[in-house]
Amino acid sequence: MKSFLHSLLLVAMLALGSIAQHALADQGAGNNKAKYQLVFHVSENNPQQWQVALNNALAFQRNVGKDDAQVEIVAIGPGLDMLKIDSKAASRITQALDNSIDVVACGETMRATKVTAADLIGGVRVVPGGIIEIADRQRAGWVYIRP
Repeated sequence: MKSFLHSLLLVAMLALGSIAQHALADQGAGNNKAKYQLVFHVSENNPQQWQVALNNALAFQRNVGKDDAQVEIVAIGPGLDMLKIDSKAASRITQALDNSIDVVACGETMRATKVTAADLIGGVRVVPGGIIEIADRQRAGWVYIRP
């Protein structure tokens, strides 16, 4: 009986230790994760759609606080054209980048349209596929926004 109680006590202590370890790990992970995570999907070569996306992203970040907002804008298809150095939205996109908004270009679209990283606004990040990027963000719990 005494051996059984010792075994039961040992199992309980191990279980509590494991629970505490997971709780501490979750707290640590939370420190590196913004309270809000949004991914914007832009697929139009339309300055107005880009203005809406940029306005919403910057306003959201301003209202919840920069530390609590992780925002990414993913451009695919014709939307990629607005990420070019000479686009009508270049100055606003640079403003977003300067405000820690991640702007992402679809590598598949770039290959199909023969656009290179040198053609893009400085600071734009290139991913292998824009749809994959959006899907990965959604799987990770990010909120999907389509302006």
